[in-house]
Amino acid sequence: MIQLKNEPMKVIRTLNQHGFKAYLVGGCLRDYLLSKEPKDFDIVTDAKPEDVIHLFEKTIPTGIKHGTVTVIINGVKIEVTTFRVEKEYENHRWPKVEFTNSLFEDLRRRDFTINAMAYHPDEGLIDYFGGIEDLRNKIVRCVGNPHERFFEDALRILRCIRFATQLSFVIENKTFEALKSLKHLLKKISKERINIELSKTLESKNSSYGLELLYESSVGSIIIPEYSQIYLYLSQVDFDFIPTKFKVPAFFACLKDGILVEKLMRDLKFEKKKINAAVKLSNYLTIECSHDKLVKKIFFEEEKEAEEILTTISILKSDHRILQIFNDLKRENKLIHKKDVQLSGEDLLVLGLRGEMIGKVLNSVYEYILENPEKNNKDDILNYVNLYLQGGKN
Repeated sequence: MIQLKNEPMKVIRTLNQHGFKAYLVGGCLRDYLLSKEPKDFDIVTDAKPEDVIHLFEKTIPTGIKHGTVTVIINGVKIEVTTFRVEKEYENHRWPKVEFTNSLFEDLRRRDFTINAMAYHPDEGLIDYFGGIEDLRNKIVRCVGNPHERFFEDALRILRCIRFATQLSFVIENKTFEALKSLKHLLKKISKERINIELSKTLESKNSSYGLELLYESSVGSIIIPEYSQIYLYLSQVDFDFIPTKFKVPAFFACLKDGILVEKLMRDLKFEKKKINAAVKLSNYLTIECSHDKLVKKIFFEEEKEAEEILTTISILKSDHRILQIFNDLKRENKLIHKKDVQLSGEDLLVLGLRGEMIGKVLNSVYEYILENPEKNNKDDILNYVNLYLQGGKN
């Protein structure tokens, strides 16, 4: 017996009271069956979108064309979609949608058996395709013929790998073989959609398993030409332990080529923040300096994420001494952030400096304080600046 939250239960009951069928489906049902708390709720019904809008006080017509209306109850968003069948897929992605009165037909069109079950609080679990058995046996399997499912919608290839990774499930043999044979169809899928599925795979707890699946299926090389190079590097490190927010940047950064990293990520439509993080990590990986200097530099430059970046670099370099040195320097109070340097551009303006000279002097001061944090006070820094301007070195 599944204990539904009040909000999706209210949607089902309201639809039932007005003569419509309604069932919980998809990822939220899968989460319930895995004893996880669902984040999103999906309900299918024989009610048409206009019926749903009429029955509920607060709705958003999120996908009227495809039969989807978002119902909002107590701030909880519940996607309610009319039973439908999908025909004549365009470009291996976009189907022509037709409404139906059949729950069976609606579930039959879905991608994987573990996503093709339905639940009603009175009728219980409805499972036409063996989803509950696959869930128990930890298997990702296509509904029906896997070649047909992937040919219809090639994005399912990446979704298959993503679900297997997130759930730590194995991919059923015929499904995996179909996935491999049709992987070239991913070239027809938008970069934005590939980005989303790849990111979810990389940010999973069991991400190294996803890396392996992408490699063994050669799917990785379809979406990123340099994938084999990335995989061979990351298969030698503890990628699973990289902080989640840095997994995607670290994935690309291991190429150790900032220009290439930026090009690949731009092509896959990654946001600027992640691209910058990847280029930064790539640069830190290629710096030739002592561990002591590297730790000081990263801490100096990274105000809020220094420890996470140091953790990431230590994993990518397979060198835990980096974190040990960080802890030692932190304990000895030998680390400083750039923002805490007791000198500003305004101070240099007062000294009569202008233009490019201000930048040159500031950079020199930063290097000085990076190596001598105990000198971070106005008097010592100004003394250093005077010596620098005179051509001397302290």
